[in-house]
Amino acid sequence: MKIVHSFWSKPSIVIDNGTNEKTFGGWRHKRYQYMSWALSCLTFKRYYPNIELVTDLAGKKILIDQLKLPYTSVKVELDCLNTYPEKLWALGKLFAYGLQNEPFIHVDNDIFIWEKFNDEIEKAQLLAQHVDDEEGHYSFAIKHLKERGMIFPSVIQTDLEIYNRFNASNAGIIGGNNIDFFKEYVKLAFEFVDANFNKIDKTLIGASYAIIYEQYLYSALAREKNIKIELFLKGKENNIINLVNFMNKYGKKKYVHLQSSSKFFFEYCRELEHQLLLEFPEYHERIRELIEHEKRN
Repeated sequence: MKIVHSFWSKPSIVIDNGTNEKTFGGWRHKRYQYMSWALSCLTFKRYYPNIELVTDLAGKKILIDQLKLPYTSVKVELDCLNTYPEKLWALGKLFAYGLQNEPFIHVDNDIFIWEKFNDEIEKAQLLAQHVDDEEGHYSFAIKHLKERGMIFPSVIQTDLEIYNRFNASNAGIIGGNNIDFFKEYVKLAFEFVDANFNKIDKTLIGASYAIIYEQYLYSALAREKNIKIELFLKGKENNIINLVNFMNKYGKKKYVHLQSSSKFFFEYCRELEHQLLLEFPEYHERIRELIEHEKRN
């Protein structure tokens, strides 16, 4: 099974008037963003020899040329997205899905593992981290987008009419063996975004848009095609308090995902740094030297 990381650097850059939604990938400082990339790549590399990075020129400079992370292959493909605003940060992930021609698992760079995924996940037609059942978020997102006059794909409109509720998949991990599905899904997602491009303004909440064109569309299309999405975490396992706990490395599922706002809390940043220093001290030192060099220049 191939593991895929993607890094479209534009949404991470500090813009002139302060910060954007994904500055430093949501981390409180870029040193923690670098540490997260390193720990994620290195923990996955222990169990999956084939790990690919899909990025742009700026991302390659940081992750490959400077941090020297041991990716098996690198695809410098994402500069083509720079005509899109940084609010559409999930497009980098989607583009990476669409490049795949063999079974894969795409993982976010704030996910760390201490064992392989099970056979159910690796052999699944489609997979995701867990059911994202925060329906209030999705209701708000749909309302937010409708207020801007956005046009939704028929698969989303039909799904809402049939089920009258939201049932989406968290894309912390996403992938599978059904490559044809991903080709169609990515095409639909970009058509959705492109059709509404002129409706994107400063008031658009990027995260609200992303959960619709990435996570909800994925689940709705799978339902339309009657393809099961295999879930890695089920029931209480997807509790955010559990997911962000580094003691998971000793637990039943040796998996940590510092998702959402947890990346901005100092205690999680310090725990991330502690884990990198403990397990891969040479990369911790490399990141420290890089940050010091950037300060001087």
